Amino acid sequence: SSFRDPKMARILTAIPQAIPFDRRTKLFSSLLRSDILKAQDETEAAQEMMRSMQRGEEGAEFTGRLRFEVRRDHLYEDSMDQLNKVGRRLRKRWQITFVSQYGQEESGIDGGGLFKEFLDDLMKDAFNPEVERDGIGGPLFVESPLQTLAVNTTMQPTQQALVHYQFLGRVLGKAVYESILVEPQFCLPFLNQLLSQYNTIDDLKNLDPEYYRHLNAIHKMSKTDFNSMGLTFELTVPSEDGKKPHVIELIPGGGSVPVTKDNVIRYVRLVAHRRLNVETAAQTNAFLRGFRDLIPASWVRLFSPYELQRLISGDDTVKGFDVNGLKNAMQYSGGYHPSQPIMHWFWEVVEEMTPSQQRNFLKFMTSCSRQPLLGFRVLAPLPCITKMRSERNDLSGKEWKLPISSTCMNLLKLPDYPSKEILKEKLLYAIESGSGFELS
Repeated sequence: SSFRDPKMARILTAIPQAIPFDRRTKLFSSLLRSDILKAQDETEAAQEMMRSMQRGEEGAEFTGRLRFEVRRDHLYEDSMDQLNKVGRRLRKRWQITFVSQYGQEESGIDGGGLFKEFLDDLMKDAFNPEVERDGIGGPLFVESPLQTLAVNTTMQPTQQALVHYQFLGRVLGKAVYESILVEPQFCLPFLNQLLSQYNTIDDLKNLDPEYYRHLNAIHKMSKTDFNSMGLTFELTVPSEDGKKPHVIELIPGGGSVPVTKDNVIRYVRLVAHRRLNVETAAQTNAFLRGFRDLIPASWVRLFSPYELQRLISGDDTVKGFDVNGLKNAMQYSGGYHPSQPIMHWFWEVVEEMTPSQQRNFLKFMTSCSRQPLLGFRVLAPLPCITKMRSERNDLSGKEWKLPISSTCMNLLKLPDYPSKEILKEKLLYAIESGSGFELS
């Protein structure tokens, strides 16, 4: 129903990769914009507030947005408690209020910056593979041998755990819905499942290459090896209580069916199927329920798994980033202008950076190390450099402050350095050490 041209709809449904990636990305963005216009239309809410004020009602409030109040030191818990109650209404605009560790509401009106700060912080916490969630016995995602995120299969998918996975699906869905790039890199089998695609044994190498090699090595075993190993169509897996492991059968009566040269291919495929599709099915289905509250399945099926990752985290096909693209999108404030010498120095320094340094700079300024698929002009708000006050009497550079970034506003606060050398030294130190980083 999203595609008006019947021929194009058939192509996009059956073989979307027949259409160039950039065209599909633009189509996806147009679908998002159209849905956002409807879901975040605040006209009726504004009119109702005006009518309330005209009737003289005290405390008339604007009700067009979802309001969330979260404690900074309980960000994950407060967010899950409030967001999971909303469901599909999460497509509406959010208004975030932070509460300090002292129980005081932080000053400031959320014009979009606080929301981005909130989502950035929440994504980092929610998908951190080192953070164990209370009551469920471990992290929700773990780091694979390829340093990508995979569902934690050592933790049992209890009902309580599935609520957490559904929440994470909604968080990622909101980031994609609002076109906010985020850092998490997911393993290919998980991305396949997000696209409702079936994983095969070849996908195992994108999760655990060593396990894949060992499993494939069974093909080359001799009959003597099979007899000595005594393999049957069963596996030993962790028990539901996480203590004593137990045995499960890959086929009915599998414990009495030996693995031989004749049936080894079937055995290998069943083991891979369990590892890739069965063990993570409950967690992934819960995640998908949350994700699809914001992003319909038909929209993401426009893309391959690798393309979906680029949609989530930005363009990783460019070494560093497109400096001219960022330069053309950059705004200037606080007294800075692109014609000033310091701005010429700044862009020379950025162009001279290594690809790794450029990515660190982009992460320092926008919270994501990869550039948007459709260029920097789609960032909201547009990237901006503003002048930061600093003492100007020290030409050596020792007393000059470091640059500061406000990632929630894609804003770089840059002192008016007296030379290119000092600018380069301070900027590289800030982006490589994290000094001078702030979110608000």
